Amino acid sequence: MKMKYILNDNIALRGWRLVPFAYYNRHGSAARGLSAEDYIFLSSCDGITEHDVETEQNYIKKYIANGFIRPAKEGDHFSEWQKPRYCDNRYFPKASWSITGKCNYNCKHCFMAKDNERIMTEFSHSEWLRTLDELDKCGVQYITLTGGEPLLHPDFMDIVREINRRGMTLRHLNTNGALITKQLLDELRSLGIKPLMKISFDCIGHHDWMRGQNGAEKRTLDAIELCIANDFPVYVQTCIHRLNVDSLYDTAVLLAKMGVSEMRIIRTSESPRWEENAGKACFGIEEYYQHILDFTSKYAASGLPMVIDAWQMLHIYPRERVYHYRPVMSDPAKFRPSMPLCSDNRNTVCINSDGSLVPCIKMTGIFEKMNISFGNVKTDALQDLLREGKYLKAAACNIAALHKHNKECAQCGCRRICAGGCRAIAMSLTKDFFGKDISKCIYFKKGYMKKTDEAFARAFETSGILFRNIDNISE
Repeated sequence: MKMKYILNDNIALRGWRLVPFAYYNRHGSAARGLSAEDYIFLSSCDGITEHDVETEQNYIKKYIANGFIRPAKEGDHFSEWQKPRYCDNRYFPKASWSITGKCNYNCKHCFMAKDNERIMTEFSHSEWLRTLDELDKCGVQYITLTGGEPLLHPDFMDIVREINRRGMTLRHLNTNGALITKQLLDELRSLGIKPLMKISFDCIGHHDWMRGQNGAEKRTLDAIELCIANDFPVYVQTCIHRLNVDSLYDTAVLLAKMGVSEMRIIRTSESPRWEENAGKACFGIEEYYQHILDFTSKYAASGLPMVIDAWQMLHIYPRERVYHYRPVMSDPAKFRPSMPLCSDNRNTVCINSDGSLVPCIKMTGIFEKMNISFGNVKTDALQDLLREGKYLKAAACNIAALHKHNKECAQCGCRRICAGGCRAIAMSLTKDFFGKDISKCIYFKKGYMKKTDEAFARAFETSGILFRNIDNISE
């Protein structure tokens, strides 16, 4: 018996240099590899090609069961997004794209800036259209829009519509929340889009100072409430320092009760602008760790459901009652020097509002201040930049390259779990891409895994709520 089959709407076939056979599931976060045989079979599930059900039954049963294909109806065919496509560049599934540097706030810590001068660059209509064409050509699927304040871009909704029309996914929207309206949320919903709304909020009573704008705190909390009321997921990013840390727990309680899904707590690090404005507000690294431990033991005992990501230290999942040591980047038994130095850098193309590329968006101000250039999508073909050159060399850098340049890291007893640490922190503290991530040295050498376990033990003694560690690594 002969039958025709078609890929399900959420599946698209792709290939790249070094990854020639792969697929995207629109609801995933990365492409997945296929064998050549499976790729060929799925490529023929186009609504036109007839399949012999008897001789191909193993493939057919497997991919119907896995949700890849279904029997075709008359007139079924690949959408433009689904068509098998080979991208002649290295694999990058994601992009973090600053569409404008302009902002309605004047944040004291903005890591996108090299100083306190206003950033006025943004993508013109022709530039953002070309950039979307380039991202699509390179096989990038998942987009984060950021700024500046992305909602200030005059073409914001046109950019979103073009992302959607190409079959790409607006995965995250980084915003200060001031410009979020019911109309905006309704427009996004009408397109079938519900990005994770990543909204910045820097603690009760301190947000206005950090953002350089009176009334920012109320506007931000109103925006969070509006998003949650309209069933948009909210992830809050909170920068902490000496002036606002005493409000951290009360802020977490407020956000959790509002229905925020996750709170990311960030040590306000040494960005060029923060160095100009912080005075004595900036935490030392151990000071930050201690405050997180104090907060952790109190929050874990609260029974609140909101996930906590304490940047570069700890991830807490209250519903599952587990936690993860954030600096543990590798299972020692699975460590390989060929592993990427940073998986986020390796998977995400980071584009600034002037078009320049950086390995990590947090390096933007540092690159600007040091006058470092790795290419520019406004003047260069992105596919060329993802084939070879300075940007690709940095983004795809592996641990072996770090160890070649940094003998102290190569000989360190923690190298198999640290896996090189964070390059943005290394750049911030040493101005050297291959420099030490000093924060990880302190974390591992001063016993912060054990101290974290002790904090959760204190929470258990207080509340009877038991959390377990999922890393299964001892110091």
